[in-house]
Amino acid sequence: MQIRQQELLDLLGEPGVRFTIPRFQRSYSWGVEQCDELWRDILRAARAHRSHFVGTLIYCEDEGGLSVVDGQQRLTTITLLLVALARHLDEAGEQLFGIDGATISSTYLVDGTKPKLVLSDADASTLESVVLGGELPEHPSRKVVENLANFEGKMRAEGFDAMELLSGLQSLVVIGAELDSRLQAPAVFESFNSKGVPLVTADLVRNFLLLAESHDEQARLHAKYWTPICGVFGDDPGSLKLNNAILGWLAVRLKTVRKFGDAQAFSIFKSFCEDEYEGTIDDLLEEMYAFCMVWAENYRYHAVKKYKTADWATLGHKTRVSDRPLVPMDNPESAEYYRKHFGVNPQW
Repeated sequence: MQIRQQELLDLLGEPGVRFTIPRFQRSYSWGVEQCDELWRDILRAARAHRSHFVGTLIYCEDEGGLSVVDGQQRLTTITLLLVALARHLDEAGEQLFGIDGATISSTYLVDGTKPKLVLSDADASTLESVVLGGELPEHPSRKVVENLANFEGKMRAEGFDAMELLSGLQSLVVIGAELDSRLQAPAVFESFNSKGVPLVTADLVRNFLLLAESHDEQARLHAKYWTPICGVFGDDPGSLKLNNAILGWLAVRLKTVRKFGDAQAFSIFKSFCEDEYEGTIDDLLEEMYAFCMVWAENYRYHAVKKYKTADWATLGHKTRVSDRPLVPMDNPESAEYYRKHFGVNPQW
């Protein structure tokens, strides 16, 4: 397997490169939520003048091009975004440093007279039509049409900056992994998509807060906050209790989580941290730690509706803890924190 890191547009723009989606893969399935999150990530990367990693693209040589083993959803969505941008520039008669709609199409979308990305049977004719500018088939792929329309709507909105979007697209980075043989493809696809335990929201929150820090800072934050947070819940297979508490904290902390539900909790949290939050990671973890203690003591891992004070983050956590701890804690650091902040000796 040959692995390399490169900018996604560079990979798409290589002359003669065409990607095909094998039939054993599912149809294109990303919805508006995933497209909106990618859109926000691209604009954030542009504004911060930094690269944005969009995952691994695994492929192998096959007849007629490169067969995509993993990465179809991202690759298709970026293609639709490029189609929308090319149409926008054409309609506006606009160029971005000499790049117009025709340039985007000939560089990233079309190889000669054929699309650079060929989807599986259910979606192939629809994507070919939108890339080449032809009429849609009688029964078009709903996801392809909806997501393209979503991107086109964003580009018609007031304040849209095409240069910012192009800059963000140019910052997208992938790990490209080329398999030695197409015979490896089914096994690799199965390994990437069906094995292992999916990350829960608590895992995603932890990784988001810690992974960007240096090794020493990760160790400090983990020891000072995350280990005691986990210790509050004692034996917790699968982090079920911890995850319920983190979801509860997010729902109380961020009103939009209550509106859109647990499935969108991490995405909303990430947007909050990157776009609104002005405190430190220590402040955020300190607040999370305190909430987990309250949750463990008073609400026994029930749903957030059991948590009576919706404005907890504003009122503060210390007034929400009684003097009757109910949950034994086997972590000495958790016990010391409990005594220091709440004046309560845990019952072992």
